Amino acid sequence: DFIDNYGSIKVKFHTYWKYTFTYNAVFPNGNIIKVDVGGNSDEIYRHSVSNDTEVSIEELDPYCGSIFDGDTRILTFYDY
Repeated sequence: DFIDNYGSIKVKFHTYWKYTFTYNAVFPNGNIIKVDVGGNSDEIYRHSVSNDTEVSIEELDPYCGSIFDGDTRILTFYDY
């Protein structure tokens, strides 16, 4: 399970688009982990964001996430 394996990783806010907040972090090997939070107007109004704050993935309770090696998606989950 994605959250069980990567939930303790700290990510930072990256972008917002169409009711979705995207957070990411870079692993030491250069791979990138991205998670999406929100997805609908009801959830985003309760979500606070800061550009400088790191937060664990499990605290965010994302509805989807992926790990990328360059432009190649090597792992993904979606639970909306």
